[in-house]
Amino acid sequence: MTAAADVPGAALPAIATPDRRLRVFVSSTLEELAPERRAVRDAIARLRLTPVMFELGARPHPPRDLYRAYLEQSEVFVGVYGDRYGWVGPGMTVSGLEDELDLSAGMPRLLYVRTPAPDRDPRLRALLERVQSEGGVSTTPYRDPAELADRVADDLAVLLSERFGRPVGAPPGLAAGWLPTPPTPMVDRTAELATVTGLLRDPAVRLVALTGPGGIGKTRLALAAAAAVEDEREGVWFVDLSAVRDPADVPGAVAEAVGVSAEGSRPLLELVADRLAGRHALLVVDNLEQVTAAAPHLATLLARCPATQLLVTSRTVLRLRGEHDVPIEPLGTPARGAGDVAAVREVPAVELFVARARQADPSFTLTDATAGPVAELVRRLDGLPLAVELAAARVRTLPPRLLLARLDRALDLGDLDVDVPDRQRTLRATIAWSHDLLDERGRALLARLSVCADGCTLDTAEAVGGDLDVVETLSDLVGHSLVTPGDTGDGEPRFRMLELVRAYAAERLRERGEEEATRVRWAQHLAAMGADAASGLAGPAAQLWRARLDAETTDLRAAVRWAVATDRAELAVRLTAPLTRWWWARGLLPDMAGLAEQTAALPSAAALPPDLAGRLTWSRAAMRIALGSPDTAAPLVDGVVADARARDDAWLLGHALGVQAMTLPPGDPRVVALLDEALDHLRRSGDGWSVAFSAMLRGAVALAGGDLPAAERVATEALGLARAAADDQLAALLTDTLALAALMGGDLARARARLDEAAVLHRRTRDLEGLASCLEVLAGLALAQGRTAAAARLVGAAEAARAGLGVARWTPHQALADRLREALRAALGPDEEARERAAGAALGPWAALDAELVAG
Repeated sequence: MTAAADVPGAALPAIATPDRRLRVFVSSTLEELAPERRAVRDAIARLRLTPVMFELGARPHPPRDLYRAYLEQSEVFVGVYGDRYGWVGPGMTVSGLEDELDLSAGMPRLLYVRTPAPDRDPRLRALLERVQSEGGVSTTPYRDPAELADRVADDLAVLLSERFGRPVGAPPGLAAGWLPTPPTPMVDRTAELATVTGLLRDPAVRLVALTGPGGIGKTRLALAAAAAVEDEREGVWFVDLSAVRDPADVPGAVAEAVGVSAEGSRPLLELVADRLAGRHALLVVDNLEQVTAAAPHLATLLARCPATQLLVTSRTVLRLRGEHDVPIEPLGTPARGAGDVAAVREVPAVELFVARARQADPSFTLTDATAGPVAELVRRLDGLPLAVELAAARVRTLPPRLLLARLDRALDLGDLDVDVPDRQRTLRATIAWSHDLLDERGRALLARLSVCADGCTLDTAEAVGGDLDVVETLSDLVGHSLVTPGDTGDGEPRFRMLELVRAYAAERLRERGEEEATRVRWAQHLAAMGADAASGLAGPAAQLWRARLDAETTDLRAAVRWAVATDRAELAVRLTAPLTRWWWARGLLPDMAGLAEQTAALPSAAALPPDLAGRLTWSRAAMRIALGSPDTAAPLVDGVVADARARDDAWLLGHALGVQAMTLPPGDPRVVALLDEALDHLRRSGDGWSVAFSAMLRGAVALAGGDLPAAERVATEALGLARAAADDQLAALLTDTLALAALMGGDLARARARLDEAAVLHRRTRDLEGLASCLEVLAGLALAQGRTAAAARLVGAAEAARAGLGVARWTPHQALADRLREALRAALGPDEEARERAAGAALGPWAALDAELVAG
């Protein structure tokens, strides 16, 4: 059985600890191992984890039910074994000790066996032999409770670093937000944490900035403060700007974290403000220093959201009105010459060094022999957490005394600029020293990986690494703590460098004269990945490709900008053209539209191959139409149609004919013929998503012309293709089309059922432009039901949504909207119709949808 600790009542469905720490279930016999139980409990608690321990007879429930419930709600199993096998309860064939071990299968397990144990029960000996023969878990010997406590603490630290080292990114759009969980406990910072949480709890404080040099621990402190007040907020969101270099990209990063998609021409931060308005929320904005030009935009966001607070980390003061600056200082270090274990053990910088050293070498301990060198190491590193961690990671191969000697020489390589702070020179020297420990292959790969803006997968590392043995060399970089693998959520690791390490590696890349060649390999690899993704998005692996593209968005956009900036038009087109549907789905068409125009103006664009030149011109025309300028698109697309027809490029010809149809005036008889021909070519191309997208427009034209059978036919086909591609945004728009067809055919019940289905999809995608279309169909249904005022309010809400986005209706949709407005004016009169529309606009699109779904 397991030992007792502070465990809540068994009637609860979960082990309700006041924190959210990882739970460690401890299994052992009771009386025999009482000292060991106390030692293990204390070791777990020191790591800021929760020991889960059980005492037989402590609760009026069957023992097996209790320890099974506790096991199910624990994350790690620790077993401690001495001489006794334990009690075998009524109706059981094995003891609770063996039963607990069997029930823990599948959990991370740490097993400890007291040695020597001459009187060990034969049944316990057989159990331990079975565990060892099965493999998958080892048994660690110990002699006394003190040694056991050290081994448990060391092994748990290693286990946590390996299994829980890097938090997985939160999915966008979580209702209450998300905070990453640091892989290791925060050392010291008690006073700073109290200061920050006190400010955050002051309703008059809107902006708190944690400032200090890189590697000082600003992010860790910000996360701890946010976690401390999380239960007092309606939402807490974490915005990571470490991969952002352009201030113009900051609104996009904030929107992505909050779960808001770009739509139309409306500024992203306005959409974020709509999401946060009225909510008692906290945004943690991390690593703002490289994009401080975006700080005024964040101040504007605060002005529009009076209940929202910002907690920002930056190397520099933001100099915004109302800013509360909390400077973060290095960790405390021992006095010069201090070397006694008792004198230095509790010093924060030493505590951090020991904790990180044990991750690298679980056997490391602070002794009389190591205390002096460790104290001098952390003092010479100025207590800077990143520098301390980089030094501690070397203890497996270099004991503290050798570390200190090596650090002396590396620190001499510090920055000679007189205006650089001492701590910055120390940090640079620390990174240089870690770099010097690498062999030539490691230095070359570290430098080349610096081109990856937001980490990389193994295939990208291999492409960037060129002629290097990347797998072995990358493993070496991970071992040196210069690169960290993290789980992307799809089972494939993504390798990242600390930003300071990446900046240092980028300097080395330039010194090596390899920057241009490395960036070419990087961009070409991303272009090839994008081409594969374009095919994969239409297949059974679509979900994995969406996850991959989400992870690569920062690098893809950076690669396109680099290609444009260096006059590589062909590379820019290859990076963007295959992923048109991706840019559209992620609300990035306005950004891509600007890059497309810049690409067309490059000198190298004149030498583009015909197929790429055609795709570039088509994309420019299509984006101009999407942004409401069809007149400027017409001169571009005519040439694309002729060229694609001559080369029999079915995909490009189909899309170009669709764009050409959009440039014609309403009612032009050529529109239907062009769209039908476009669908024929797109079906021939085999791209189901493109067929679905083009059919959506064809269905709208059919409805505008009163051809309901044609509208039903093409929209039904397209909806099946959209569902096969798992594209909820496109499926929602096509479901709106089918609802309108049912409405125009007089089947009001069917129209309402389709609108209910469409509303669910629009909510899921948060597609405001699509919602406007849905509201207008709902307005038509309300008018058909005789609820004329409600119909006018829905129209007003839809018009307000489009006006806010700055987007235009497609031509056939405009014709249908005009008919609806005329019918409302005739039924209500101009003045009453205007008043009801204004009321709908004031209500807002999502509230209008809610009201109509209840009323209708």
